[in-house]
Parts: sequence; structure tokens; C-alpha cells
Amino acid sequence: MVRIGPLPLQVTATWKYALIGGVATLPFTIGFYWQSRMGSEFSLNMVFWGGLLAGYLASAAATETEASSAGFRAGVLGGLPGLWLLVDLLEAAITWGSPLWFRVVTVSMLAVGFTIVLLGFAGFVGLLGSKVGGWLATKTGARRTPSVRT
Repeated sequence: MVRIGPLPLQVTATWKYALIGGVATLPFTIGFYWQSRMGSEFSLNMVFWGGLLAGYLASAAATETEASSAGFRAGVLGGLPGLWLLVDLLEAAITWGSPLWFRVVTVSMLAVGFTIVLLGFAGFVGLLGSKVGGWLATKTGARRTPSVRT
């Protein structure tokens, strides 16, 4: 574990690989969304590749369960730019000609539901990428043997 600064924040190896895979995909995910003219199209292709990278790195260093966790977390991080779609949806929902209480309930339910579905699906795509990355790590011989037997 790595300790960061004076805070008692500890970054595990799983989070380290998830951050590498997730943050590496952010510029590409944002770029592809911007290239689509910020419309209703949001691609999770780069999220898959970030999960693949996280899964490969985690699988080369640790067990398969950590690779899956790293891939899911990388997918969630890589899917965060998709929340820009939520802004467009909320803007449309606010302009409805309905009572204020209905708009407040609708906007809050839409925000929570959309966020859960988007980040859950992005995490699943990252998980699939981590499975491929783990498979690649075993096929290329990148998986290290433990130095201590348990």
C-alpha cells in the first residue's frame, strides 16, 4: 500500500491499476464525445480499453479477483464523462410545463437513476475489458509467480 500525504489515505494495488486504466481513458472518452458534437451519442469503447489495461496490469501482478475489481473501477472512472449527457437530460426536464414539485421529483429521480445505470454499465464494460486483459497477461507470460508460497 502507498500512503499519500498527511491524510490517512491508503491506495491499494487494485486502486492503483484502476486509476491508471480509468484516468488514461478520460481524454479519449471526452474527445470522442466532443467529436460527436456533444449529442446523444456516448461511446464506451475507450472504457473497454482502460479496463483491459487495468486488468492486464493487475493480473500480471496479483490474482484474478483483483484484476476484475480493477477493471470495474477503471470502467466507472472512465465512464464519468457520460454524466454530461445527464446535463442535457436535466435541462430538457426542467423546461417541462408541469408543477414545480413534479419537476423536482422527476429531475432527482432522473439524475439518480441515470447515474446508477451509466456508471454500472461503464463498470461492466471495464470488467469485460479486464477479463480480456487478464487473459492477455496469462498468454504473454506477464503474470509473475509469487515470491512467497502460502
